Amino acid sequence: MKKIYLFILTIVMSTLPLSLQGMEIHNMQLQGSGSVRYMGFIKVYDAHLYTDPTTLPGEVLSPESSRCLKLNYAVSLTRENFIEAAEKILNRQHDPLTISKVRPQLDLLHQNYTEVDDGDSYVLCYNGEAQTTRLFRNGIEQVVIPSADFAAVYFGIWLGEKEPLSDNLRANLLSGLRGKKS
Repeated sequence: MKKIYLFILTIVMSTLPLSLQGMEIHNMQLQGSGSVRYMGFIKVYDAHLYTDPTTLPGEVLSPESSRCLKLNYAVSLTRENFIEAAEKILNRQHDPLTISKVRPQLDLLHQNYTEVDDGDSYVLCYNGEAQTTRLFRNGIEQVVIPSADFAAVYFGIWLGEKEPLSDNLRANLLSGLRGKKS
């Protein structure tokens, strides 16, 4: 009976608007979505970017711009998979000095990752006013990380101009911001 209840709760939680899941997505709107695939055909996760409605192109990684990235997984991944992938991309995007400045925050985030299975989700939310990043797993807060610099670096994995995870994914995530004038 407990498994049935948890299954139903998981389905209900995955269909609720993000703001109802205890996350900091007040008045945010979906800007774009895309999928990450391994070897071009195995879907790893779907990604969805939410920002304040007033966010302009080029401001998505600024310290004042609140944003959330929701990742819905289609495969199982270990904590080590997350760390390895993040470190690879961050080291290709940034010099060692930049990484060293946010290393304590990176380590804190990585310590709070856990294995995911098909159907699980992570949501990474940055609050521009409080300048904190919150990580949620299946709607449950895992960690709070204070630092605007960390947020810009980490969200840059998907949204940064310099060698993001995928240029196509970045374009899809930012597609709702394209029509706005800076």
